[in-house]
Amino acid sequence: MLLLSFQHFLSKLPFTALPLAVTRLLLIAGVIVSTEKIHAQEAYSIQPAVVTAECTTYTFNPHDFEDKKETRDDRSPFEALQGKTIRNIRIQQINVFDENDPDENNRIYRTLNKLHITTREKVIESQLLFKSGDKISYKNVEETARNLRTRKYLTNAHVFPEKVCGDDVDVVVITQDAWVLEPQVSFSRQSSDNESGFAISDGNVFGTGNSFKIGYEENKLRETISYDFSNPYFLNKQIAVHALYQDNTDGRSTLLTVERPFYSLDTRRAAGLQYSDLSQTEEIRSHDDVINSFRHRAIDNELYYGLATDINPNFTQRWVAGVTHEEDRFYTDEDTLQPIPERDKAVYPWIEYQYLQNQYGVFKNLNQIQRPEDVSTGQTVKARIGYAGTAFGNPDDVLRYKVTYGNIIEKGEQHIFEVEAILDGRQHLGIDSLDPNLLTSNVAYHYLINDKNRWYVRAEFGVGEHLPQYKELTVGDITGLRGYPTDYLRGRKKYVVSVERRYFSDIHFLNLVRVGGVVFVDAGKAWGLPTEVNSPLLSNVGLGLRLTSTKVRIGNIVHIDVAMPINPEDNISKYQLIFGAYQKF
Repeated sequence: MLLLSFQHFLSKLPFTALPLAVTRLLLIAGVIVSTEKIHAQEAYSIQPAVVTAECTTYTFNPHDFEDKKETRDDRSPFEALQGKTIRNIRIQQINVFDENDPDENNRIYRTLNKLHITTREKVIESQLLFKSGDKISYKNVEETARNLRTRKYLTNAHVFPEKVCGDDVDVVVITQDAWVLEPQVSFSRQSSDNESGFAISDGNVFGTGNSFKIGYEENKLRETISYDFSNPYFLNKQIAVHALYQDNTDGRSTLLTVERPFYSLDTRRAAGLQYSDLSQTEEIRSHDDVINSFRHRAIDNELYYGLATDINPNFTQRWVAGVTHEEDRFYTDEDTLQPIPERDKAVYPWIEYQYLQNQYGVFKNLNQIQRPEDVSTGQTVKARIGYAGTAFGNPDDVLRYKVTYGNIIEKGEQHIFEVEAILDGRQHLGIDSLDPNLLTSNVAYHYLINDKNRWYVRAEFGVGEHLPQYKELTVGDITGLRGYPTDYLRGRKKYVVSVERRYFSDIHFLNLVRVGGVVFVDAGKAWGLPTEVNSPLLSNVGLGLRLTSTKVRIGNIVHIDVAMPINPEDNISKYQLIFGAYQKF
C-alpha cells in the first residue's frame, strides 16, 4: 500500500465546488482578525524535569513551536550553555506519523509507518556540525538544525539539550521523516497551457538520503521522459551530487554537478564543477498570441574553488575563483515567425566576493503554513567579475559581471522588510548586439497582524538592454499579473505591484494537509519595445486557496487562484483559473 502523492489527492477534489469553499475561507480570513498581538517569546518549551545536586534533565516538545501562537522563536536553548562541553549526542527519529500523537495513532497510519524505511541514523549524524567533546557553539547548533530542515526527506528537525551536568551537556537531535516513496500524478494549469505528468519517485532510497525519480511530462510544447538523482550528502560525506537526464521531443538535456560547497558559515573551503547542456523550445507570447517560436540549446559549464577569508560570529567573507563556459545556440522550427536570436558565447575566468551576515530567525506563517521557516535576517552580497579574450574562443573580448544584494530587516515584532537587487550583464568590446544587461529589483513588506493574519505587499521593477527575445521582461499569469494570460505584455522595462491579505488557518485535514487563503490585487505593465505599441497599465483582483502537505513533498504549496482582470480587453477571458505548486505562499 502506498501513500498517494499530494498531487493525486488534489486531482480527486471536486473543483466545481471550489469557488464557494474559497469564498467562505477568504471571508473568514477577512473578518476574523484577532486583537491579540504577537509577543516575541521563547517558542520552544524546554523545562527542567529532574533536578539533582549534580545534573538537570530537560523535557521538550518538538512540535511546540507549530502548536503555539508565537510567530518567531527568538532564543536558542543553547545560548546559556555556550562554552560547555558536549558529552553525548543522541539521535531521536520520529516516523512519518507520530504514534505519540493520538490523531496519528491509528491502524492506517501505523501500517504506513511499517512500510516506510526511516532515515538511517548515520545519515543524520554525518550532517551535524558538532561532535562529542566539542565546546558548544550555539550558532553551530542552530545552523545544524537549519541545514537538516532543508532536507526534503525530513518534515522537521530540532536540536535540544537533554541533560546538563556541571560543564557537560548531553544533546538530542530530533528529526521526523517525510513520506518520499510515491507515485506522482500531477496537473497544473496556466492561462497559456496545461501540463500533466506522472512519475515514480523515492526521495530517500532505503533511508540513505539518495533521491531518485523517473518521470513523464507533457504539454503543448514538448513531451519529456526524465531521470533525476541527487543527494546533498553523497555517501554521508560533504559532497553534493545532482545528475539529470531528459529526453525531450525537442531535444535532450543533461545536467551533472559535483561539489563540496560551503556547508556552513564556518566552512573554510569549497570546490565544485558543473556540466549543463539543456535544450528546449522557447515560445514567445504577446497579448495572448504566439508571436515566435524557436529551439534553444543552453550550455553552462563551470569549475570553481572558494576560500573563506574572514569568519567571525557576526559575518563571513569569502573569495571564489573559477572558469565558466556560457553558450546559447538557437534554431528555427516549424512555428518560427520572426528572426531568432544570434548565437551567444562567453568563456571566461572570474573571481567572486561574498559577504554573508550571520543573523537568522525562525519564523512561522510567512511563506509556509504552520511550520518553522529559517530566514536570514541580514545582508547578503555577491559580486562576480570575469574577463577573457578571443583566445578562449569568444567572438570578441568580453567582460562578464553579476552582482546580487539581499537584505531582510525586522522592525519591531510585526514588520519585516525584504530587499533584493540583481545586476546581470556582459560587455563585448566591439559587438553591441551581444551585450545583454538586466537589472531587477524587488521590495516586499510583511505586516504581521497576529499569528494567522498578515498583509503582504511586493513591488518588482526591471530594466534591460540588448535583451534577446526569450529574456525580455514580461507580465501576465505567473510573471506577476494573475488575471492576464502568460506573458501578456513584454518589453525592456516592467513593474508589478501586488497586495495580498493572507490567512494561515489551523485546519490540519487528517493530519495530512494544512490550509490557507489569500485575497490579492495586482497592477503593472511592461513596455519599451518598438513592436509593442499597446502597453497599458493592467490590474486584476482575485482570491486563492493554499494547500500544503505535512507528510509529503515538504515545502511545496499548491496554489488554486481565481483572478479577474479590471477593465479587460475583448480578447481575454473575464477570469483566469490557475493551478500550480510553488515554494512560497
